[in-house]
This record gives sequence, C-alpha cells and structure tokens, in this order.
Amino acid sequence: MDDMALIRHDRSGPYYSNLGAIIHRDFFRYSSTTFSLQLSRALPTSYNLQLAWAVRYEMTITTIEKIPSPYVHHVIELPSPSEGEPSTKISCLLHPTLIPLLPSPSATPMIEDPPYEVHNTLTKGFGMFAKRPISKGSLIITEHPAYILPGFASNKVSLEDFEEVWRRLPREVGKEVASMANCRTLEESPSIIDGVARTNALTIQLEFPSNFPDKSPGAKHYGGLFLKIGRCNHSCGINAGWEWDFSTLSSTLFALRDIEAGEEITNTYVHPLQSKADRWKKLQPDYRFDCDCPWCNHKDEAEQAASDRDREYIGTYVPTRPTYVKWAIDLCLPDDFVINSHLAVLPIIRKEGLHRLLPLFMEDIVRCYAELGDEENFRLWAEETVQLCRTGQKELAEEFSLMLQNPQRNCAKWGQRKRLQEERMQQDLNYDFEADDTLINLFGTSPP
Repeated sequence: MDDMALIRHDRSGPYYSNLGAIIHRDFFRYSSTTFSLQLSRALPTSYNLQLAWAVRYEMTITTIEKIPSPYVHHVIELPSPSEGEPSTKISCLLHPTLIPLLPSPSATPMIEDPPYEVHNTLTKGFGMFAKRPISKGSLIITEHPAYILPGFASNKVSLEDFEEVWRRLPREVGKEVASMANCRTLEESPSIIDGVARTNALTIQLEFPSNFPDKSPGAKHYGGLFLKIGRCNHSCGINAGWEWDFSTLSSTLFALRDIEAGEEITNTYVHPLQSKADRWKKLQPDYRFDCDCPWCNHKDEAEQAASDRDREYIGTYVPTRPTYVKWAIDLCLPDDFVINSHLAVLPIIRKEGLHRLLPLFMEDIVRCYAELGDEENFRLWAEETVQLCRTGQKELAEEFSLMLQNPQRNCAKWGQRKRLQEERMQQDLNYDFEADDTLINLFGTSPP
C-alpha cells in the first residue's frame, strides 16, 4: 500500500493529507496488525503545485483488500471544428457498457465575444455576469464537460479512480478545476475531483444498453463538471436555464428573461417550488450556505409566507393543470378554459422568478388559439414563445416559426375546434329521438 495519501486544494489554498479519510474512501477492509506508514504525494508537477507535507500514521491492520470498481476510465476526444485548433478532451469514469454507445461529435465552436464574464465576488466566490444586455431566449454559452462521473456511486469509486480522472485532464483544464469552489470537507470528499463535482456538477443523461447489468438505485445517474456553466451561483429565481444534449455531449446555457448588463447570471441548486425552509434544508448540508436571493429575503414574514404559498400552488398546479391535449378532444369544455387557467398563473410564475416553467403553459396557449382560429392572439403568443424557446427548445421554436409564416396552411389543426363544434351542432339538429334505441334500452319498450 504505497503513495495513497491525498493532496487536495481547499478553498483557503493549502493542501492536506488524511489517511483516515482515504482508508474509508478507497474501501479497504482491515483489522489487527500494527505497523507504521509514511505517506506523501505531490500533485503532477505540470500543475505547478508543491508537495504539502508528509504524514506518519500508526494503525492496526491485518489484511487489506481493495474492492473492485465497476467503472472504467475513458477519454472522449472531440475533433476541433476549426483547422489548427486543439481537440477537446473529456475525462470520464463510466460503466464499460456505455462506451460503445457514446456519440462522436465535433467540438462546439467557441463564441468569439461571449456575452458573459467570470469574476470574483465579495461573498460568493466566482460568479458569471452579463457583459452586455442579453435578451430572453439568447444563447449564453454551449460547453462540453471537463469530466464525467457517476452521480450517486461515490461509495463504489476509489480514490485512485478519482485521481486517474484528474491525471487525464489537460493541464489548463486541471488548473481551472482546482480553482473552483469545493464545499466538501476532506473527510467527505478526499479527492478534489469528487469535491468539486459535488459542489458544481450538473446532472446529465447518457445512453444505456437495454441489458444494462447494474440494477442498483442511482446506477444510471451521471454528472458533468462544466468549467463555465459551473460558475453560475445559486438563486431561487433564476434568469438562465440549461439543456444537456447527448448527441453533441454539450450543455447550452440560455437566458430565461431579459438580463441587464452587469447582472449576475444564476442557476438553481434546489427544487424551486419548495418553501424557503425546505430549500434551505437542502442548501445548507449540500452546499454549506444560506441563500441571500430576493425570494429568500422578503421584508417581513407575511411576504415570505405568501411567496411560499405561491410556490406551493404552482407546484400543485403543474401536475393537475388543464391541458391542450384533453381540451382539444372535449368539446364540452369552454373554448377559453385552458387559456384562462394558464393566464391566471403566469403572473405568479413571473413574480416568483420561475420563468423556466413559462414554455410549458405558453405552448398550450398557442395551440389553443390555433384550434380556435384566433390569428391575432395566436401570432402574439407564438412570437413570444419562439423568442423564449429559440435556444432551449429549438424544435418547438422551429415548429411555431413555420406556423407563423402561414397559420392556415402550416397548422394542420387550424380552426379545428370551430369546425367540430359546427359539426356537433348539425348532428344535434338532425337528431331523431324516436329512432334512438338508447332510451328504449334504458327504460324498456315504449308503451303502444
């Protein structure tokens, strides 16, 4: 057992060694023989980091058996889209059955003049800020992850596995990873790779074989560490959203509302529809801070309670809401049933900074106006939806853009509800009560 001490960079700068944490993280079984162990390790010299110190331990051990990891190391290399540019490398720790299913995209081109900048703050470490006004729906950045790890499998991953992910990072990438926030203690996450991921990683979806052998809970959960998107600090009322695209192995960050120059670009680390108390119960143990956003700092308890009620209401409304799909086949419902229901919640959504939910309701409103043949309102809502979804939901934006060119021709269901209502009315006018056997079957033969 040699050279197994961990050196990691914490937020205050020094590096540490802790064998006790390593013994538990690296899954060694031990009992009963005393020996002395001298441990030391420096990070790779290419990172210009120095050896911290050597630590001497005495402990009682009889056998040391390393539990095998179900994961393998793999580096995804994405060819550069521009001649002369270096390729992009993603250091991965994956179940081996996933590797044949990975796509082979080219690297995403870098934006020459990105609309954001990253700089330090007084109280929150680094953050992402708008360099200029960013309109809603606009692209902020498309980015590949620096590395990919199993999301809920830390107890199956050895320290050496994490260290190998680190060693496979390009030099400059490793330096930036080392500068990112890490809220985990040495005992919780002996590896900088694990600690930084737990603090900053985003959940990503990978493709799995139909006969995937690992049936344990969380086996299909993976996270990606993004160097730029990961700089977004938390808010309970975010102004930016992100989407993961497996086919390009990239995440796209986009504006959910208009963002002013100098405004911080934010992401949420918790479920935003929970109450303030429940949000803080997640933030404190997982990220070690109390939120100072406007939605957690109302001027009095009454306003805070009202905010909690509004979020609870939206959380109930989303799964129980009336939908376009059901309304379209039920002619007994009022024409404006879905539209008015959704219009009533949109102000609450905007007030609580829940703009990520807007497309869910706006799409229904657009489709309802299309079936009603109301071109003025259709155009009003379709144009706003296209602007909001042009980056985050491109397929929906493209569909509505085509419909806007010529609604009557390009929308298959244009005015359909009116036509169905007219047909139903004609059927009612032509209804022959005497020829309908339904009443006879229910009440028996009519008297002579």
